[in-house]
Order: sequence, then structure tokens, then C-alpha cells
Amino acid sequence: MENKIPKYQKVLLKLTGEIWQKRELLEEISEEIIEIVKDFSIKIVIVTGGGNFIRGIANDMGSRLVADRIGMLGTVINALIIENYLKKSLPCTVFSSFFCMPLVEYYNVEKAKETLEEKKLIIIAGGTGNPYFSTDTACALRARELGVEIILKGTKVEGIYSDDPLKNKKAKFYKKITYEEAIKKGLKIMDGTAFFLLKEAKIPLIVYNAMKKGNLKKILLGESIGSLVC
Repeated sequence: MENKIPKYQKVLLKLTGEIWQKRELLEEISEEIIEIVKDFSIKIVIVTGGGNFIRGIANDMGSRLVADRIGMLGTVINALIIENYLKKSLPCTVFSSFFCMPLVEYYNVEKAKETLEEKKLIIIAGGTGNPYFSTDTACALRARELGVEIILKGTKVEGIYSDDPLKNKKAKFYKKITYEEAIKKGLKIMDGTAFFLLKEAKIPLIVYNAMKKGNLKKILLGESIGSLVC
């Protein structure tokens, strides 16, 4: 890896559930995370989503409560899967926002901070620990609690658009946008609660294409990739 100074030292990484549907992609991203932590000693908090378990069937559940519970459990499964790739080369700990021992540690802010300082990498699953709140809200909460500099949200598209670019070719791409504008325009990249929490704490967010190899490293080295919300 190039001998460059990273722009950030403590980041929160949120990865789309689609990544867990492709083994090669998950391995690729895990290797990149390992390389970054080892070479730069960047502290990384990974917050797992569970969309690969619940997306597309949520309406069939007949209950938001049931759907959210399935999604919360899905985030723990995803966390254990990516931990399995990471721990071969890098010590890491999985925390869950709801009691899930002995499979993973129960999330505690002080314990998570201590572990992050020691191991440089932690994985947090379980969302907020409550139904009716998205993993986006969990990202915002953990970012504030753990004092990260920025949130990096890895998706399957290049960044933030006015509409789904995979369905609408005319969707407008936003290279940079404020939280106020994102809320006003009703952009769906994160829910309103998450936007409000991040805006209040003045924590920036970068949305980028996690499917492209090397994007994460480029962002951490200061390259302008994806969309910035600040």
C-alpha cells in the first residue's frame, strides 16, 4: 500500500446487506479492511445491516414488529460471518445491542471504546436493540457514542441520488449536500432520525459504492469518492 497519511483515524463503516449475498465481495472487503487497519492503524467500527434477510419479505410478515426482530437477528448473523473472515488476520470483537450471549458480547459503550482502542476493530450488530428503529439510526447513535470522525455508508450505487438510479436513469446525483437539504428533499439514503442525530452532532457522512474494489481505501486517503453529507 502507498505510504500516505490517512485523512481519518476513527471511522464507522456501515455496509449494505447485499454484500453478504456475494462471498467473493465479502472476502474482498474484509481483506481491504484488514490491510487498512494493519497499515494505517485506523480504528474502524463496523455496523452491520440485515437487509439481505428481510428486504423483499417485510410486507409478507404482516407485522412490523416481527419484521424488525428478524432484521435485528439478521444483523447478528451478518456480524458473525464477517468476523469469521476478519479474525483470521485481525483480532476483533462482535457486540450486539440486545442480549445475545454467549454468541457475542452485549454492547456497552465503555467496553466498546476500550476494545476499539486495544484491537482497532469492533463489529456492532442488533441495530439500536429495539424494533421500529433502523440500522441507520443505530449508526448515528454509535457514531456519537464512540466519537468517530465520519460515517462511511457502503452501498451498491455511486452515492446519493434524487431517486433509485437503478430504476430511474434520470435520477440526479448529489456530490455534496447538507443534512438540511437531504431532510427537505426526503432523500432515502438514511432515515430522518439518523439525519437529525448526525446533523446535531456535526458528524459527516460519505455514501459510496462498496462493490468497487479499493473505494474504501481511496476515501480514507482523502480521495473524493461518492457523496458527502455535511
